[in-house]
Amino acid sequence: MNHLNRQERIGAGLAAGSMLLVGGSVAASSLLGGYPVLGGQGIRYLVAGLVLAAWARLRRTPLPRPAGREWAWLAALAVIGLAGGSVLLIEATRVADPASVGVVIGAAPLVIVIAAAIAAGNRPTRRVLLAAAVVTAGSAVAQFGGATGLTWSGTGLLLSAGALGGAAGTSLLAAPVLPRLGALAVTIYACGLAGILLLAAAAGASSAGGPPILRTPTVTQLAALSYLTAAVTAVVFLAWYAAMKRLGVDRTGLFNGLIPIASLAAVALTGTGTITPLQFLAALTVLAGVILGLGRAPQAPAGTVNQAGQRPQPSAETTTPASPHSQPAPSQSAVTDVPPAKAAA
Repeated sequence: MNHLNRQERIGAGLAAGSMLLVGGSVAASSLLGGYPVLGGQGIRYLVAGLVLAAWARLRRTPLPRPAGREWAWLAALAVIGLAGGSVLLIEATRVADPASVGVVIGAAPLVIVIAAAIAAGNRPTRRVLLAAAVVTAGSAVAQFGGATGLTWSGTGLLLSAGALGGAAGTSLLAAPVLPRLGALAVTIYACGLAGILLLAAAAGASSAGGPPILRTPTVTQLAALSYLTAAVTAVVFLAWYAAMKRLGVDRTGLFNGLIPIASLAAVALTGTGTITPLQFLAALTVLAGVILGLGRAPQAPAGTVNQAGQRPQPSAETTTPASPHSQPAPSQSAVTDVPPAKAAA
């Protein structure tokens, strides 16, 4: 990736590193069976936001205050990308096997590339669209290549589709506010809003006769919640949004395809499974797709993104704008927060 400048190389490293952490999120989420979903995820996001806010205060880092429509974007990010995506992912893995969920969420790079281009009033460039398709195909093959096969149900498919929307929303809904607020502030505000929303929903469900808001976790559940809070929420979202500022929504979104690959690597390293030759080939395919997408040479300086979270396209690769509307958004395999996250879970 010698064609990338220093800022873009940093962005690629941040995106890849964050997805490696998200690779273990599905395994962590599967350990939370029986623990209150809404309350558990609410505490996860609220604690992550408070920890990052305390860190910013210790470093005396000023946090820009959202204004006007920025609150609407942050609220949508919290509801769809964080709270909704993580809860739907956990529920999806309860009614469908992780590989099946991962196949659906593996389409996140393609969804992000197309949605970001449409929101910016452009058509996706052929190079990035092809790269997203390659990454998506490789991600799906990584799921299909396992020995257990896939199992589908109507409920599982709908929940997986919702988790896919959350994974894409994590990127697309953050893009309009990132240029002014920055990665740290966006992560803190979104996590705080998501945590408050989920705890309020948990309180409402509990008062209506549902599960308790929280209960004392087991050692295993506490470890899983700690990993999701520190690694998959605080660190991942901060790194992901910092990468978006350097690479733009579309190229950063390609790294979502690394999530199932990271999950497979974790399985092999821990000795809980093996990687088949087909899955290894799928991993190489995903890597090739990411490299292909990063190969687009932008004209704007590194770190510059437009309101849709995209870098301005070279005139030879851009197409005629379709509309002036502007809006943007981030198994053994699957994404929780989306991601994030998703991720996000």
